[in-house]
Amino acid sequence: MKLRQLLPAVPFLLAAACATPVAIERPEHTLQAELREFQHAQMVFRSQNTGVIGFDFEGHGRVTVREVSLDGFPGKTYVRCRFHYQNRTSQPVSQAWVSLDVLDGNGNVVSTQAAHCILPIAMPFERGTFYSDELRTPTYDAHLQPGWSWRVRCVADLELEYEPLNPPAPERVIRQSPPMIIKDRGWPYPNYGTGEGGSR
Repeated sequence: MKLRQLLPAVPFLLAAACATPVAIERPEHTLQAELREFQHAQMVFRSQNTGVIGFDFEGHGRVTVREVSLDGFPGKTYVRCRFHYQNRTSQPVSQAWVSLDVLDGNGNVVSTQAAHCILPIAMPFERGTFYSDELRTPTYDAHLQPGWSWRVRCVADLELEYEPLNPPAPERVIRQSPPMIIKDRGWPYPNYGTGEGGSR
């Protein structure tokens, strides 16, 4: 008799048992901690490197960093830099190299990447000419050290003025034989195309 009275109450008892949350203590995974640490480093880097940053290199030109960020994921982190190079010298520049360095807390270079700035056509960078590119330099976990930093370097080759040879190189005369005209090669239709004789 008592069992029959309890049967209708069983669903309500089960629902009440499921509704009560049970707190399970789980230790944080190592990768979660590394990801949170990396996201914090990204936030700090972003707050310290905002806006457009210009670097003038005397006799080589100007590099303007339009955007710099700390990207990637734990174990594969890099500094990404979008920049443009401008020839601000008084002479045309034939080519330039822009480098992005990552330095550790002691100021030593950990890694570097360089972009070769050259126009796709055979002409130099005239004064005021721009060239845009992007560099990605791995940090090799240097970003985890206090006091780490990044920097931009630039080296440009000025176009050399034309210097005539002294004494001048002798002129080479190329002799060409006259064209050969061969008549009557034995074409099966000797008068083909003239309307005279022969049949097709």
